[in-house]
Amino acid sequence: MSKRFEGYSYSFTQPYPCFFTQEMKDIIHERKVEEEIDALERTDKTVQNMLTYPDAEAILNKIREESKYD
Repeated sequence: MSKRFEGYSYSFTQPYPCFFTQEMKDIIHERKVEEEIDALERTDKTVQNMLTYPDAEAILNKIREESKYD
């Protein structure tokens, strides 16, 4: 009686280097910082282009009204 050949099985995993390196993390961080700075500059430009400041004027008017009664 001979034993029947069942075949064979193997697996292989190719090791890949880490694609998310410190250099990439630094680039992503720099990009986020640049985006934040751009957002602040857009906000500053919007504020500079305003002719009036309705919220600030409302606060000042409220303070002036309250100070009349002091």
